[in-house]
Amino acid sequence: MNDKLVTIAKYDTPFEAELAMTYLADCGIKAVLFNEIINSIFPSFAGLKYETELRVNKEDEIIAKEHLININSAYLTENILKESGALLEGHFKLTSGRHSNKYIEKIKIIQNPEKVEIICGHLARILKEFECDVVIGPAYGAIVLGYEVAKQLGKQFAFCQRVDGEMNFRSGFTLRPGMKAIVIEDIVTTGGSVFEVIESLNKKEVEVVAVGLIVDRSGGSVDFNVPTYPLLTLSIESWEPEDCPLCKAGQEITKPGSSDKR
Repeated sequence: MNDKLVTIAKYDTPFEAELAMTYLADCGIKAVLFNEIINSIFPSFAGLKYETELRVNKEDEIIAKEHLININSAYLTENILKESGALLEGHFKLTSGRHSNKYIEKIKIIQNPEKVEIICGHLARILKEFECDVVIGPAYGAIVLGYEVAKQLGKQFAFCQRVDGEMNFRSGFTLRPGMKAIVIEDIVTTGGSVFEVIESLNKKEVEVVAVGLIVDRSGGSVDFNVPTYPLLTLSIESWEPEDCPLCKAGQEITKPGSSDKR
């Protein structure tokens, strides 16, 4: 590689830097990371003092920067899912009641604080244009995600949970008429939980101005009647139990997770 290297991007986490380097390699551009070893050896403080720099040959600078623009939230999220082992194949009963041959094990995402910070950082950057007072995360899967988005946006946080079959808020949360809210959800299939949260907020006269999702696995068919921003949209086929070809083939079914979300 030419000795004349230039820095084309800086990253707070080694994961994002390595992802960018791999992406450029797939595009035929060789890149190197500077300070990567320091970050890896001293993760407790290196991230505060050092940034991981992505460097390429001077002659590749312009084209490399153009390629980096294509590393969008979808590419990042999909790679985090794959790297975390969150994409599963088999015969699954979804929390919506439908059956599918694919499942996203969201717990694989939220158990890693670094990846939560990265994903929620992308959501926060997308949603920062909306004026809001509070960020809502439905229990239980989206509590961590909603909290992290609220922290990065500098907003109040509250979570909503199902009690006696209905989504409700604990009495300690401050939700006043006229407030504006953003709802954060992890994985959406039918959108049932988000619709319930929106209804619960409407009863409190709190306006939902936007919805942020990690994955919309409906292929974009769910409409919450407010601006909705999924980091990744997937068209994953699912069936009602009576129409499931996997059931008809006698394939054993599993019900991953323990959420009562719809």
